[in-house]
Amino acid sequence: MVEGRNRTIQGIKAQLNTSQYEAVTSTEGPVLVIAGAGSGKTRVIEYRSLHLVQSEVDPESILLLTFTRRSAQEMIERASRNDARCSRIDGGTFHSFASKTLRRYSKNLGLSSSFTIYDEGDAEEAIRRCCNKMGYDQDKEFPKKNELKNVFSLCINKGLDVDDAVSKTYEDYQGWLGEIKTVQKEYGKYKLKNNCVDYDDLLVYLKIILENDEVRERLSSRYRYIMVDEFQDTNGVQADIIRLLAKKNGNIMVVGDDAQSIYGFRGANHLNILKFPTIFEGCKVIKLQENYRSTQSILDVGNAVLANMTHKFDKRLVSATGNEGEKPTLRCFADVYEEAAWVARKVQGLCATGAALREIAVLFRTAFASMPLQAELVKKGIRYKLFGGRKFYETAHVRDVVSYLRLVANPSDELAWHRVLLLLPGIGARTVERLLDLIAGHSNLATIIDKVFAPFCTGHKHSPVFASFAALLQSINDPSMKPARQLELVLAHYDPIMKVKYKKDSSRAKELIMLEHMARRYDTLKDFLADVAVDPDKDSKDDGLEYLTLSTVHSSKGLEWGKVFIIGLVDGVFPSGRALSNGDGSGIEEEKRLFYVAATRAMNELFLSYYNKNGVSERSIGELCRFLEPGNVKQTYEEKVVKAVNVQVRRYARNSGYKRR
Repeated sequence: MVEGRNRTIQGIKAQLNTSQYEAVTSTEGPVLVIAGAGSGKTRVIEYRSLHLVQSEVDPESILLLTFTRRSAQEMIERASRNDARCSRIDGGTFHSFASKTLRRYSKNLGLSSSFTIYDEGDAEEAIRRCCNKMGYDQDKEFPKKNELKNVFSLCINKGLDVDDAVSKTYEDYQGWLGEIKTVQKEYGKYKLKNNCVDYDDLLVYLKIILENDEVRERLSSRYRYIMVDEFQDTNGVQADIIRLLAKKNGNIMVVGDDAQSIYGFRGANHLNILKFPTIFEGCKVIKLQENYRSTQSILDVGNAVLANMTHKFDKRLVSATGNEGEKPTLRCFADVYEEAAWVARKVQGLCATGAALREIAVLFRTAFASMPLQAELVKKGIRYKLFGGRKFYETAHVRDVVSYLRLVANPSDELAWHRVLLLLPGIGARTVERLLDLIAGHSNLATIIDKVFAPFCTGHKHSPVFASFAALLQSINDPSMKPARQLELVLAHYDPIMKVKYKKDSSRAKELIMLEHMARRYDTLKDFLADVAVDPDKDSKDDGLEYLTLSTVHSSKGLEWGKVFIIGLVDGVFPSGRALSNGDGSGIEEEKRLFYVAATRAMNELFLSYYNKNGVSERSIGELCRFLEPGNVKQTYEEKVVKAVNVQVRRYARNSGYKRR
């Protein structure tokens, strides 16, 4: 038996490096595994599960908590290929574990075991009903149901009161604090009355259950070994749950990377992983620093950012392959449109030399920063998929204003007429259908204005609305007018409509300004509308065709590509303007971690770019991202970055001109 176990241990050892093996075999007591990007943390959990089971630990006494069901299933399935007993390990998300536990102990909370779990849509509808009951739903200025849900969730996940949660998210609603607190209380009563809980309740109630000595003793007797993946993403409630679950046995291993803690906006607390060794006495800290993904030149960029972080575990990533690779390049452009044009050309060039489109990704701080690139890709016919944001040409406000222009290009476009007419203040569906019947008999816009709308411009209760609309159509119905000018006139008409339709959403106005900038690059309305309509991703569902990945950095976490572009590396864009204005410095620290995550997605080639001219943010100051700017960082950090990107960064940082490369 002992001989067979030794053979098994030796077999596992052959699959792991020294640090991974130490993490796998350190099964007793608290263990913190700091897993650098691409260092094989999934393999550690897989083989640790296998090692425990083959050490005669009852698999049902092992609990694996993750943030997605898929990741838990993947790790358990991989371990089960080597030993079928691993399939009996209890693995799942925090929320699924909470649900299962609460079903068993719900009477302690005044709930029936048959309680219903609200999804996000259910929760918002319940909040709407509470608002309606108290008469708040009738006031158009009152916060919307999804906004209230966000506030209530933030209160739980970040441990805030309503006052602080509102000030951090919806400052415009400060005058409604009393009413919002009333809704919060009513929502809590509503859920209890209907024997329902939402996602946040699952965690709160689980913590309450675990604070009961008898219940905690039962759970501790069952789960003797606990593993937690992505511990840097836990919020305060989840950290408390782990502390309580492991209080008796102490056999807890958490895996994570403090440098990849990027979900602070969801409530994740970066300090949870940093404080873990002080909370669990005698904790062993193991660092995984061998990277199996990237070349050393790419890792040097990540290491440079790591060196400049505060409140961290010291580590340095080393390429396990020993491949130095090509040094990343930094390029500067006159504006965001020139940057977008270069990226599109470069992608075409890479594909022409044999690169697969699926192996290329373009990363950015926010989806908004990608909009000029989306337009450029559409123009060049490059298929792409966007992850982490709204597709530019599919947003409602962009489709609204484009519909006005479609009427000029094709007066017979019934769908465009229907969309535009419904935007007119005070005009209902019946009137719109009546107008559509009248329009159907004509194919010339000038005739439609004269025959259909002129009679409504006088003697009608909405005559001013129709007069304004007819005047707009008449002004933009000019074949010699450039698309940018036509769009400018449409936006002037649409602006008050948008402010009523999309209250509290200033980003839409910025996006329309971006659309106007794009239109300036076209000479004819026909060409502009053609590029807007030809979306390379509309028919790409499960068709197996190649596409370029466009992704926010947040949505790229855990993924990798052979060649990666990081665009918009401008102060005020990346790092974000909000982070720059955050007085306590926590925002900038999270932006550093975001940049680290972005850089370490690349396997073989990394392209960095920025532009001088303010193009996508009023907070952008046209200066190189400070994480690459030597003037604001340590001398050692500067040297590493200059070496990593192989460019004289000082020349760019002075912002005294640039030389295109």
